[in-house]
Amino acid sequence: MTNAADEARHHPKPLILMTGAGGNIGRSLYEAFRNEYKIIGLDRDSGDENDGPANVEIDITSPQSLRLALDKIAREHGRRIAAVIHLVAFFDFSGEPSPLYDEVNVEGTRNLLEALEGFEVERFIYASTMLVHEPQDPGERIDETTPMGPRWEYPRSKKKVEDLIRDEARMPYAILRLAGVYDSEAAVPTLSNQIARIYERSLLSHLYSGPLNAGQSMLHRDDMIDAMRRTLERRRTLPPDAEILVGEPFAMGYDSLQDRIGELIHGADEWATIKVPQSVAKAGAAAQNAAEPLVPDAIDQGEKPFIKPFMISMSDDHYALDIRRAEQWLGWRPQRRLQDELPAMIANLKRDPRAWYERNGLTAPQWLNDAAEEGVEDPERIRAAVEAERAQQHRATRWTHFVNLALAFWLMTQPPMIGIDDPFYAWSEFAAGALLLVTATASLSARLGFARWLSAGIGMVVMALPVLFVTPNAAAYLSDTLVGALIFGFAIGAKPEVGPSLLARRREPEVPPGWSFNPSAWTQRIPIIALAIVGLLFSRYLAA
Repeated sequence: MTNAADEARHHPKPLILMTGAGGNIGRSLYEAFRNEYKIIGLDRDSGDENDGPANVEIDITSPQSLRLALDKIAREHGRRIAAVIHLVAFFDFSGEPSPLYDEVNVEGTRNLLEALEGFEVERFIYASTMLVHEPQDPGERIDETTPMGPRWEYPRSKKKVEDLIRDEARMPYAILRLAGVYDSEAAVPTLSNQIARIYERSLLSHLYSGPLNAGQSMLHRDDMIDAMRRTLERRRTLPPDAEILVGEPFAMGYDSLQDRIGELIHGADEWATIKVPQSVAKAGAAAQNAAEPLVPDAIDQGEKPFIKPFMISMSDDHYALDIRRAEQWLGWRPQRRLQDELPAMIANLKRDPRAWYERNGLTAPQWLNDAAEEGVEDPERIRAAVEAERAQQHRATRWTHFVNLALAFWLMTQPPMIGIDDPFYAWSEFAAGALLLVTATASLSARLGFARWLSAGIGMVVMALPVLFVTPNAAAYLSDTLVGALIFGFAIGAKPEVGPSLLARRREPEVPPGWSFNPSAWTQRIPIIALAIVGLLFSRYLAA
């Protein structure tokens, strides 16, 4: 049996125990501290020393498992521990209560503290979150004396753990309340999803339900490691009950962040962000989540919507930090700022988009997966070229949507002009025209392709109105047939086409693999279009 004295001779490095050592942050800390400290991981699997510390397997929800693991460590390394870094936590972005918050985060910490009794621990370091505090209004800052007020299940569980440590820890502790961690390769889910929405030009990337100047402090991975290093170095001199906020003091407003990301990805000077009432945003998020099981996986790839209704309530939360305590106690101040690091983050996204999605735990858009299957070497170059051509085509054919605006006014004014006496028919014409005003105006934006489908749908309704109301008015029948057909044609007949995937928009190759001709060439389309027009005219004549 090896005693502490023998261990000190064989392992002169101070001993650190790290729960969650195999996780994202744990691996980073291991790589940073491995030359200065003897690090033993406590995790669910034994790990791989080539990729992280050799772990002692534990089940943190089991007191017996922790006692056995720590007894083994005591036999092999002695009972003197420089620091315990506690990273293990259950995390779920659903916003729903889960028993794992208590079993893993709260009771797991209690089990760990009890198992450490009998060890000489110089400092117990707990990685908490700034979100345990009440959010403030833009322009105000949070410090360690700001009242507690976690807004959803994850930070609520973190607050419970902090309370437990204060009440039951029998060794000096340091609670580090970290901001959201990021680096040039990956970021916290809220930021990575925001970047992905803008990259994909999602409609949701233009909507926000909170103040556009509200934001959240962030923390670069290297600065997080530096703060942890300084905490370890000062483990004997810090107050025994140290609680420290760690993050960048400045929080970029949502609108500024949107503009910067849009500029870096698409070259847009300003990324239009529309403020949506929270009641509308909540209803939309609830509907989107409820509809997800009905959406074919071919469309959403089986991915559940990231934005949940509970997030809408927190969209006005602002977390800018007063870090004077970190400066005074740790001599720490962040050396990086999110706004300065964004170019490197976006450059990595553009360099290998599919790998970026994978690193951030996101489902890549289908066109990226298709590009990988086709062996496309530079999908980002294709995306940029196709989007530039698409924008040029839209500018060249924008006049078609102005024509639809004129047709909308015609629909709204034609009932008295052509003698439509049925009030329901007349009001239907007016309503169709009013809706077309909205959808045709939205179609003027190249980013709102769905509005063109809505306009086409209105055109089909207009063609159906004389049949639905069985009108004897020949002028109404003729007008609605022609106007509806024009609306439909101008809405989706003009370039750029609505619907084809990004890769399908490429000019080359025009002939699909395995085909001897292009089935979408105009020589193939024109006969079908001609037959469709003839069929329409016959059907209208027979229905008249």
